[in-house]
Amino acid sequence: MSEIRLVRPGETDYPDGLNDLEEPPPLYVLGSTTTAPAVSVVGTRRSTRYGMGLAMGFGEALSRAGWTTVSGLARGIDGAAHHGALRGSGMAVAVLGSGVDVVYPVENIGLYRSILDGHGAIVSEYPPGTQPDRWRFPARNRIIAAIASAVVVVEAGEKGGALITARLAAELGRPVLVVPGDVDRLASVGCNRLIKDGAHPVLGVADLIAELELILGRPPVELTLDDEEIPVTGIPIEDLPDLWRCSPAEALARLARMEVAGKARRVGDVVVPGESSVP
Repeated sequence: MSEIRLVRPGETDYPDGLNDLEEPPPLYVLGSTTTAPAVSVVGTRRSTRYGMGLAMGFGEALSRAGWTTVSGLARGIDGAAHHGALRGSGMAVAVLGSGVDVVYPVENIGLYRSILDGHGAIVSEYPPGTQPDRWRFPARNRIIAAIASAVVVVEAGEKGGALITARLAAELGRPVLVVPGDVDRLASVGCNRLIKDGAHPVLGVADLIAELELILGRPPVELTLDDEEIPVTGIPIEDLPDLWRCSPAEALARLARMEVAGKARRVGDVVVPGESSVP
């Protein structure tokens, strides 16, 4: 493990966005930091398969464009966004509600290590060894909101950390982009309310990149992208870890095999879990 550093406000590698907080906190940093524009991708831990696939696609697209993906290393949407960023070979920054040497949830230890191996960063305002007490996470969310130039909410229930992050981002003047969902889907209740309250809807990977170009300017890496290049698919949760390590072409080939095996069915251009459509 690399050395843990303490970065204070005013120092060269202190994230500029955190200076917008009323009391910018010192940050413990494990891994590498970057000055590239950052985008936070957040959402519920109780995500749907569709939301997981979309978050992964967003993370990969941001990564391929040369932007940094920020999230909280949590189950569900956060972890999927981090995995997508790593698949795109770009920078992922995880903001923890514990010390940077305490992995939570423990099942994300592989993701934690992959972020560090991929020259990403694990950051926290809490000293090493600090345990993930519940009350620390709402405070953690203000860092996720401030460190980025925009916040993207993929799925959010009626309550939860993603809504706290979105509110804090709006208070800091950060654009909030939100994926709309079915009106009766529990994982979309918070998203739809955010849009009703004025957040900007984002309708896919290509739409996200186009919206961020208006906010951040042209991406560091020239990127010609349509939604077919980074497939957003509904797939069984147990198959996601392997697909995260695949190229888009390999992922599509594996999904096709799942369809033939009767583990998925095709709806238009999307493969979803359930009874196969192949006779």
